[in-house]
Amino acid sequence: MDLLPELRWTAAALPATDLTLVAVYSPEDDAVRASGVAVPEAAEPHAAAIGRLLETLMDRLEALDPATADREMNPRPVEPREGVDQPVADALAAYAAGDVAALDALAVVQPGTAFRRRAWDALRAVAPGSPVTYAGLAERCGAPKAVRAAGGACAANLTAVVVPCHRVVRSDGGPGQYLYGTAAKEALLTHEAAHAG
Repeated sequence: MDLLPELRWTAAALPATDLTLVAVYSPEDDAVRASGVAVPEAAEPHAAAIGRLLETLMDRLEALDPATADREMNPRPVEPREGVDQPVADALAAYAAGDVAALDALAVVQPGTAFRRRAWDALRAVAPGSPVTYAGLAERCGAPKAVRAAGGACAANLTAVVVPCHRVVRSDGGPGQYLYGTAAKEALLTHEAAHAG
């Protein structure tokens, strides 16, 4: 049996916020396996928030995809470097810098039911700066009455930001819930609205 390389991770600070976007990926195919938003608690340093998020993402991977989690993770972050093609690190940095469509081309691998996979695909088709409601997401999945299931797909999303569940809002225009907190969701929506073209 061939051993696969350790998982890698990369991070990019979201400007004008305390948030850091983090993605865990497999280097052999540059597929994002888990991602999220590091949110510092109180006066916690950014590095501690990132470390806490990485532990949480690996715990979630262990529960949902043990074979991927068993690969361990290289402790050093991958950072963009001029002249070196690093698709995940480059895309995350570009997104943070204002190219809010930069994550669209990244491959994503996450386990889920057929409906959740349809919902995650539909989420990736939601344009930055143009959020949809949970009912709108259900319609995009071909199941207009499955509003709760659409919300469940957002809640179960292991690859937040890359699969943009933050682009789903309540029907009254409020942000709705988000695993990383309402403030993080609003910051992402504001960032995308400012740079959507």
